[in-house]
Amino acid sequence: MRRYSYHKNKKTRKEKVGFFTAFSVCIIAVALALWSTYASIGGFDNQNIESEPTYIATMEPVTEAVNNQVTGITVTDVQEETTETEWVEPETETTEEPATEVPYTGENGSLQTILQVSASLDYPVASGKITKEYSEDAVYNKTMGDYRAHTGVDFEADIGDNIVAMSEGVVDSVYTDEMFGTVIKITHGNFSIYYCGVSDHIYCQQGDEINRGDIIGKVGEIPSEKEDGMHLHIEVKVGDKTIDPLTVIGSNR
Repeated sequence: MRRYSYHKNKKTRKEKVGFFTAFSVCIIAVALALWSTYASIGGFDNQNIESEPTYIATMEPVTEAVNNQVTGITVTDVQEETTETEWVEPETETTEEPATEVPYTGENGSLQTILQVSASLDYPVASGKITKEYSEDAVYNKTMGDYRAHTGVDFEADIGDNIVAMSEGVVDSVYTDEMFGTVIKITHGNFSIYYCGVSDHIYCQQGDEINRGDIIGKVGEIPSEKEDGMHLHIEVKVGDKTIDPLTVIGSNR
């Protein structure tokens, strides 16, 4: 009986060792299978994939960064530009009155209109014929052989014909001019009349008061207009500005 039991027990022990051995092999096989699967998924066994370096971020203490001085940076002050706006007074609408129509529309229209209202002059010689009109534009002068403005009006007359005052006034002066010969200047308020080309027969002098129609002298010659035939040259001025005498000469003779 004892021998039988010994062999029986010995067999049972071998069976147990074989069971645990087989069980251990199974556990190892399962573990290897799991490891192989994990390696294939996670890439531990893939030699073609390069492992990325691991960076560790470090941060300096805030107080240290604040206390450090920043160098190498230039800061430019930006000044805000200010634009002064000039005050402009708003324009006000003005209503202009319609201009009064005047008979003369030349450069000196305003002056000539005043004279035409305030004075109507007589013709200075009996003929009353005009041989050359007033022109501020240059016209040909036969005697001088050039072009120049003709700032007066020429009235046809013969040597010795009487010259009469075209309006009442005061003799301002009597003088001789190289271009216009003897000249009698008579002032009539706000304008003056120049009688040019007077002969030596003069019947007035400076300061004389003259009435309209008074004989003041006789017709002579005009040095700068000899080639234009015998005539009396008349100029009318307001201040130092000449105007067209025909705008202030009336119809009465």
